[in-house]
Amino acid sequence: MSDNYITICPAKEVENSEELGLKILKWLQAKEIIENELSDCILSTSKKGYKPANKHVDAIGFDENILRLQVCGLEITTEREVFNAGAFNPFTKLECPHCKTNRFEGITPQDFYTENCTEEQLDRFNSVFPEFDKWSNNESASLTCPNCLIESDLTNYKTDGSIAFSNLGFTFWNWADLKEEFLKELTTEIGMDIVRMNGHL
Repeated sequence: MSDNYITICPAKEVENSEELGLKILKWLQAKEIIENELSDCILSTSKKGYKPANKHVDAIGFDENILRLQVCGLEITTEREVFNAGAFNPFTKLECPHCKTNRFEGITPQDFYTENCTEEQLDRFNSVFPEFDKWSNNESASLTCPNCLIESDLTNYKTDGSIAFSNLGFTFWNWADLKEEFLKELTTEIGMDIVRMNGHL
């Protein structure tokens, strides 16, 4: 069976990710959105998550009986990560902060999936991933724009909201779409703008 996920992140790094993560955890537990105890309910062999609790439907608006699934919990990450990097593709916008050119301009789905891209186009795409790894490992990460040739910090590139450079993330595994009202409350609790990303494995 395949799994879907919704990941919510602050739009940028936060000062104390563990402290803020704990605050949001306690808030979700107080609202009975998630259970108090950790369990094997997320798609991970190294960590556990929190199963939906009695009032989890308040966050999604309707009951899809997700508790029937083994993977149905909330995963909390408090380390630096390029969230949703696994779904990153050359149709994701990565816009140079200087000349506003999309790094992947001219790459079409047809060319990419039929292996008709030029070597230069593939290099523009593949060269991003080592920088993702550097950033996640707290190293300096930058990209040189193929258009204006100016080097910029990775996080200064503008994306289309399908990835996030953050050190705090909340991934809801196989939950139905989150209600706008719940997302507004969550944004208030986090205290800054959020990025909401959907994915599928």
